[in-house]
Amino acid sequence: MKNLIHESFYEVFARKNSADALQHVGSVKAPNPEVAIARAWYVYDEHRWLEMCLVPLDAVIAVTERSRSVKIKPI
Repeated sequence: MKNLIHESFYEVFARKNSADALQHVGSVKAPNPEVAIARAWYVYDEHRWLEMCLVPLDAVIAVTERSRSVKIKPI
């Protein structure tokens, strides 16, 4: 029987101290945010991160040179 649990990708950003900018450290796949958080701390434990932030991949909006020409219609 196939696994019917839907898993999503989460992009992982982290910083070592409060003066550092967040940096992209990788991604994890998980069925929900709680599992994504646990997996991120487990997978990316090579540094003593002060903070990690996770963003669902579906929430990321790619901005490219081509998208600069897109016109926004006022509401």
